[in-house]
Amino acid sequence: MNISDFSGWLNDLLEPHAFKDYCVDGLCVEASDKVTKIVTGVSFRDRLIDAAIEEHADCIIVHHPNGFWQGENRVLVGKFGERMRRLMQNGISLYGYHLPLDGHMEIGNNVLIARALGLEKLEGFMREGERTVGVVGEFAEPVSREGFVDLACGVFEHGVQHSLLYGSETVRKVAICSGSGASGIEEAISLGCDAFITGEIKEAVPIAVEELGFNLVSAGHHRTEIFGVRALAKKVEKELGIPARFVDIDNEI
Repeated sequence: MNISDFSGWLNDLLEPHAFKDYCVDGLCVEASDKVTKIVTGVSFRDRLIDAAIEEHADCIIVHHPNGFWQGENRVLVGKFGERMRRLMQNGISLYGYHLPLDGHMEIGNNVLIARALGLEKLEGFMREGERTVGVVGEFAEPVSREGFVDLACGVFEHGVQHSLLYGSETVRKVAICSGSGASGIEEAISLGCDAFITGEIKEAVPIAVEELGFNLVSAGHHRTEIFGVRALAKKVEKELGIPARFVDIDNEI
C-alpha cells in the first residue's frame, strides 16, 4: 500500500487532530514509499526495531513515539540518531499514536480494558482537546471490592501491582485511564465512580485515594497499554490485508 494512502487510513481511523497531545501523532519517519508488513508495539525502542528487521517489516506503529515528545530536540545524534539511521538503512517507516490510541472507542486501550472487565454503558471522560481519553462503565450487578480486584487481575496478564481499597465496599461504576492516568481520580469521583483502574501511580496517589475514600488499582504503564496497538495490528490485517504483528516487549513499570 502506498504510504500516503496508509497514513490517510490511520488518520481517518484515529483522528489525531482531535486530541490535545504532547508528542507527534502520525507519521514520524518516512523511510519507504510503501507499507507491506507492519510491526506494532507499545514503545519505540531498539528491541522493537530488531523485531521489525527480523520480520522484514517496513513499518512500525507505536503508542509511545520516544524521541518525538514535546521538549525533545530531535537532533539526529546519539541514541536517537542511531535509531533513525537504523530505520532509514532498513527502509522502516515509523508511526506514533499516543492519546488517539487511549481514547478510541473501538480499539483504544481503555475501552478494550472496560470490555474485558465486562463493563456496560461505556462513556468517555478526561477530555483532551475535542475527545476524551478515559472510559467509564458499569457492571450489570455490583461486585465486592475484592471481587473487583480479582476481575482486574484476570484482565492483565501480570495481574495488578497496587490495590488501594479505601472506598465503597461494593463496586459498580468504574473509571479507566491507562498509562499514567491517575490525574482523573477527582473527575471519576464526581461522576459517581466507585473505583479507578490505571497503569502507574505517583507517590501522592495512595495518600489521595485514602483521604478521598476511593478505590484504585494499578497494573503498570506498559501493561495497561498493550491493548490498543495489539487491536490495531488485527484491524490492519482484517481491513487492509497488510500483514501486521504486535510485539510485546514487556516493561513492568
